[in-house]
Amino acid sequence: MGASQLGTCLTEADEDAIVAFLQSLTGEQPRIELPILPPRTNAAPLPKP
Repeated sequence: MGASQLGTCLTEADEDAIVAFLQSLTGEQPRIELPILPPRTNAAPLPKP
């Protein structure tokens, strides 16, 4: 991940620090609810590019 996103290799100490940080996170992940959209009809305008 470090090589593809940062263009550098992470040291093992960096990797251990990241793992320790991620394991320290607590709590519940927020729930994301998507809206229910109305069905499309012929009267509905098409999106403009």
